[in-house]
Amino acid sequence: MLGRLLADERRPHFFLSYARSRYRPENSDRWVVKFFDDLCQDVGHATGMQNPGFMDRQIPVGGEWPDHLADALANCRVFVALFSPAYFLSDYCGKEWAAFLKRYQALSAGLDVPSAIIPALWMPMRPDEVPQPLQSMQNVPPGFPAAYAAEGLYGIMKLGRHREHYKETVLRLAALIKERAAECALSPRSIPSLETLQSPFAENPPGASRPAIRLALAAQSAQRLPPGRDSYYYGRTPREWTPFRSEAHTMPIGAYAGQVLTELGHRSIIDSVDEAGARPADSPSVLLVDPWAVKDRDIGKRLRQLDRDPVNVIAPFNADDPETSARADELNGDLTEVLPKSTALHGSAKRVTSVAAFRDALPKAVNEAVTRYLKTASVHPPRTPPTMPRPTLRGPDS
Repeated sequence: MLGRLLADERRPHFFLSYARSRYRPENSDRWVVKFFDDLCQDVGHATGMQNPGFMDRQIPVGGEWPDHLADALANCRVFVALFSPAYFLSDYCGKEWAAFLKRYQALSAGLDVPSAIIPALWMPMRPDEVPQPLQSMQNVPPGFPAAYAAEGLYGIMKLGRHREHYKETVLRLAALIKERAAECALSPRSIPSLETLQSPFAENPPGASRPAIRLALAAQSAQRLPPGRDSYYYGRTPREWTPFRSEAHTMPIGAYAGQVLTELGHRSIIDSVDEAGARPADSPSVLLVDPWAVKDRDIGKRLRQLDRDPVNVIAPFNADDPETSARADELNGDLTEVLPKSTALHGSAKRVTSVAAFRDALPKAVNEAVTRYLKTASVHPPRTPPTMPRPTLRGPDS
């Protein structure tokens, strides 16, 4: 997943990076979509480009989600980060930031150019709500309306008395995007796989007081499925497993769970059980198990090992997946046989039939995992976190 390099006229002028709302996103995220559409319109007028911007809502149903993100990050001219408290708790926002920053640093090394990362305030934020290395960024450039700094984009969109301030803010952001794109002149460049990147905000996110949760995915890639199993719900790696895939829901289950955890105030660490780093006993953990994967010899062996020190389990059984529904009793029996201790834990959920049911089950599993972890974890002296490199992020008048 390195990203295709696109012809110049097809490159997005900006990439919008934002933290999705977990409360009724179909309603609350419409404000982000409106902002994006308004910004695209002004950037389009300012540049004459046919592809003003990219946000993940443009990914077509059934499209390869990581591939589309990688293409946009490899080709966009400017990265617009929609700052909010949730943004710095989002693992995926951090990975998007890290991927673009690597590209920017590789292409601008030794050159005196301004930053191609532009913060946009979605919500007003105190300095201590922004990671320390980014506190020197000029979040509100000169000439922007005072109401923007005081209320954020969301506030001036919702408050009718600030309608003209909102229009002015979007227009000035469009002008800034055009200016930075011309000054930086970033050429397309492949990026590392997002799966390999660490969020630069992960070690000590601002305002985070709850422990990180390890999400261990027990799933197969599309190439390892049992004979006859439909590959529609799978991808090239276990991280692309999307058990509730539909026209309305295309996000992989690990990414979706990570965003739910952000709402709950937790950071998330996403692993596959067949990766060397997947050690559920090292932190409060929840196993997300595809019942079909239990039949895989290697995954089944790994799950039996994990069950010696049981961990909370959530097993999606999509009611709209005819193969799973037809064999639900058999699959449930296999799951219970391989993970008898874990599935019996209070807070585990063996048959989660919809996205809504998953959304309800995850907080219960997490609460039980945290409670059990705090009771049993050994006490260690605090570890000094590694220093996060300070990126070159300068304001327009630097």
